[in-house]
Amino acid sequence: MSVDALQIGGAQRTKSAAEAWWVFPAVPLLAAAVAFAWTLHGDLQRLYGMTSEAWDLAYDQQVIWNISQGQGFYSSFARANFLGIHLEPIFVVLAAVEKLWPSPTVLLIFSSAGLAATAPAAYLFFRAILPAERVESPWLAVALSAPIPFWAALQEAARDFFHPENMALSFALLAAWAGIRGRRVAMWSFCVLDLSCKEDQVYTVAMIAILMSAYGAPAVKKHWRFVLYLAVAWLLIGTGIVQQHFRNAGYSDFIYYLWLLGLDPANPVSPLAIAEQLVRPQALSMLAAIIASMFALPLLAPRWLLLAIPPYLANVLSAHNPQNDLHLHYVLLLLFPLMVAGGLGGRRLLLLRSIKPAVALAAMLPALILGLGMGRFPPALLSHQNLYSRPNSVSQLATATSMIPRDAPVNADAGLAAWLANRHTINDFPDKLDASCYVVIDLDLYVGRTTNRIKRQQAADALATSGRRVLYDDGRFQVWSPAGD
Repeated sequence: MSVDALQIGGAQRTKSAAEAWWVFPAVPLLAAAVAFAWTLHGDLQRLYGMTSEAWDLAYDQQVIWNISQGQGFYSSFARANFLGIHLEPIFVVLAAVEKLWPSPTVLLIFSSAGLAATAPAAYLFFRAILPAERVESPWLAVALSAPIPFWAALQEAARDFFHPENMALSFALLAAWAGIRGRRVAMWSFCVLDLSCKEDQVYTVAMIAILMSAYGAPAVKKHWRFVLYLAVAWLLIGTGIVQQHFRNAGYSDFIYYLWLLGLDPANPVSPLAIAEQLVRPQALSMLAAIIASMFALPLLAPRWLLLAIPPYLANVLSAHNPQNDLHLHYVLLLLFPLMVAGGLGGRRLLLLRSIKPAVALAAMLPALILGLGMGRFPPALLSHQNLYSRPNSVSQLATATSMIPRDAPVNADAGLAAWLANRHTINDFPDKLDASCYVVIDLDLYVGRTTNRIKRQQAADALATSGRRVLYDDGRFQVWSPAGD
């Protein structure tokens, strides 16, 4: 074949690739659109069907409503300033939106968007970290990224309604992409957004710094230490000073680790007890599912895979279930280091050997199969379909509670609390119940995850002799007056 023919053939392949460049990012964008509609629909079914959770959906809704009303980060669930419990300044952004639309639906929209955005954000990251000169790279980037919102791990976060960490993972992936591509302003912006989601994101940003030290663009690589300094400063100032000021010796999630110090009589510490925590079957199965969802590529980058150990230990050594099982939103902190290891494992694979595009696309299959078989968000096999099938009862609840003054304290069943959270004092029945509260109960009861069914029933039975009177009863919702009213 002549040189001219080779040049023409090469030019044609280059032209074809240029014409088709948009196809690759279109796939994760389409996956994100489907995932957004899917997760939002499911969460709204629970919210409108009164099977949502008071902890943490109503809890967060009340804090954000307080911020929107100029009342700070007060939480009546904790009877404390929320900043002393979790450092999540991104609530201010959400409060600005709720100033216009004060509804828990807003939180579910942001949550679903954050989880769905992991697909295009991961595509950008994988595309940046995989070798640019290999024709298989975009195929593998698509195969790894497009199924992410459907992972069993992401379904755990989706069924846990709203947490800022649902947005943090996408911010972290975008920060890593920006740093590899040399977009310094974008990288710093996404790092700050990531840190604003929760105090534990200091580990994620510290890992971004380590990643930049090895794979950052020249303009970023020489300044990777400053990203690490940002994470350390956020830890020392935010957690060490700001949170301690607002906490004022109050509640902290560190109580779940007291057993390791022998300070929890209910959970005696021993080498055997620690070993059992480290190999909890639920946690190990979730970890294995995440690695398998990336076609086991994280195993090809063992040194980077080691960076997943600290967040794994932080979760499984907690005495808080479901955190120690890597369920609900708690699994999210583990995902960024595993995705980094998966991307670098894929990089190593492509540098060692060539693979056909069809083989690269086969990497989608384990993620989708595991998502269907291990996921707990409908229509996955382990989902609780009955939680997503109740009729919309919002207007019925609004009618039932219309006589309650907007500034009155309310104690309501868990599934109702999110709709009644736009007030200074709201709690899930019967937690912190006192004589001043209106009580709203659901006769078609959904028992929330943090509700003790026996104690709740005892409290409901005692309402008739508590000095309260029934203000409304339509056979579904009952509203009781404050005691002595």
